[in-house]
Amino acid sequence: MMARIKTMKNLPWWTIGRTAALLALAAVAGALSGAAAAFIIVPLDLQTTATVESTSTVELVVPTTTVAEPSLVHLEPRISSPILPAQFVLRRASPVVAIYRKARGTTLDERALTEDRLLGQAVALTSDGWLVTAASVVGSLPLADLTAWVNGKAYAVTGGVADQVNGTVFLKLEASNLTTPAFGHVSDLIPGSELWIERRASSFSPSLVTVRSDGMPSTEPLSSEVAARRILAYGMTQEGDEGAPAWDARGALLGVIESQPDQTIRIVPASSIASSFASLLSQGTIRHAVLGVRAVDLAVLRIDGDRGTLPLTGALLKDDRKAGKPAVTKDSPAAKAGLRSGDVILAIERDTLNGTADLGEILSEYLPGTHATLRVLRDGIELDVPVDFETAVTGVILK
Repeated sequence: MMARIKTMKNLPWWTIGRTAALLALAAVAGALSGAAAAFIIVPLDLQTTATVESTSTVELVVPTTTVAEPSLVHLEPRISSPILPAQFVLRRASPVVAIYRKARGTTLDERALTEDRLLGQAVALTSDGWLVTAASVVGSLPLADLTAWVNGKAYAVTGGVADQVNGTVFLKLEASNLTTPAFGHVSDLIPGSELWIERRASSFSPSLVTVRSDGMPSTEPLSSEVAARRILAYGMTQEGDEGAPAWDARGALLGVIESQPDQTIRIVPASSIASSFASLLSQGTIRHAVLGVRAVDLAVLRIDGDRGTLPLTGALLKDDRKAGKPAVTKDSPAAKAGLRSGDVILAIERDTLNGTADLGEILSEYLPGTHATLRVLRDGIELDVPVDFETAVTGVILK
């Protein structure tokens, strides 16, 4: 040690200073390391004790931690708000009627109206039991094979009339005190309009109008005595949906479903249903005005190239070459008025053929024997053509 001290005396002063500084820093670092070590948490089991080996054994006791038991929080139940519009709830009152194939037998099981007997739905139109449904619901079955279920009771079907204009059937029950619907304004519908399908009584499915003029072919002419237009809605039909009503957001009837199961929802418009039913109630059968033409709706006709003098809308009178039928039927009101192939009917009175309804649908709203004025485009010139509609019985009595 003395030798080391002597040696340091012989060193320069700056070397001795640097060495002293290093020794001081080392001492400080050692102190800090010791302090930091006191704060190191060793991952030990909280429920046990740990021992640290050194020159003597030291027992380290780790305090236990108390964990609170989880508890359930009870919330007040909240009923989801209905998405049905308030006006719909207040106005939609007409009952939906389930149409079944009549049960045969005497036992309870044999007389049960099970799902496999369900033919489709119908909607009540009068308080004394007149209903409307799609023609496919009844098919070729006799009325004696049909049973209607409404308001918790089964009824026999006592009468029926099929409408050849729009493909619907009106059925009669010996019922009473049924509520009646308001008919919706189908002409107000546009793609995106909301509607509600009542697939079963009080079972509603929201949907949207996707196409309002389906069913009108673009090139094949249709008879003016057929209302072919259909409304397409978003979604697919299911078993038993045929004849079910479609309602607008205010609860007014827009029509009944016509499409078969697993097809896009197709709806017979309420406008043609209303006119046929009014005729049935007032005359005991269904009669419609007759014009006697075959036409293509220009609103759905797409032409590659110049359209010439053809307007974008209207009913183009055209021969049906496939069926071998002329554009204007011989001795018909149209023939007597001087209409001919190539004419375009733009309007009947104030009812413009603008694509919202086909010619047959508009004509179905006119009474037989009515005098009317047609607005006609011929060779680029618009003419007013007077016409006297004749009468055709389009209702077929079912037995």
